[in-house]
Amino acid sequence: MEIALVHKDPVARQILERALRARVHLGISGYSCIEDLMLGSLPYDIYVVYRDLGHKMNGVQGVQVIRGKKPQALIIGVSSTPNTDKAFYKAGANAFLLRSGNEVQELGDMLLKKIAQWVAMPPAQTK
Repeated sequence: MEIALVHKDPVARQILERALRARVHLGISGYSCIEDLMLGSLPYDIYVVYRDLGHKMNGVQGVQVIRGKKPQALIIGVSSTPNTDKAFYKAGANAFLLRSGNEVQELGDMLLKKIAQWVAMPPAQTK
């Protein structure tokens, strides 16, 4: 399994990549925006998409595009804005994480939980 992490801040993205790789023991590739992600063939099983990307497409719009191209993917939306979970779920996300002070720990926990659920049943059913 491979993870694509879409986060606009290069330093934060590198920190998250390293910490999550150590925690979940999976390959993680980082992207600064949805547009960069879409240049490739989307070989990932799991997508972690932050809402505020600072490009033409925000994270919610990106989730919708990813879902259209990868219907069986596990997609996690992340935002620091309360109530954006509804927009992420409507766009096709399987899970949502509201950013907090312990984001790496919480995202790692969520990934492990969702991966276990994903193995047990199709991702479209894991919310």
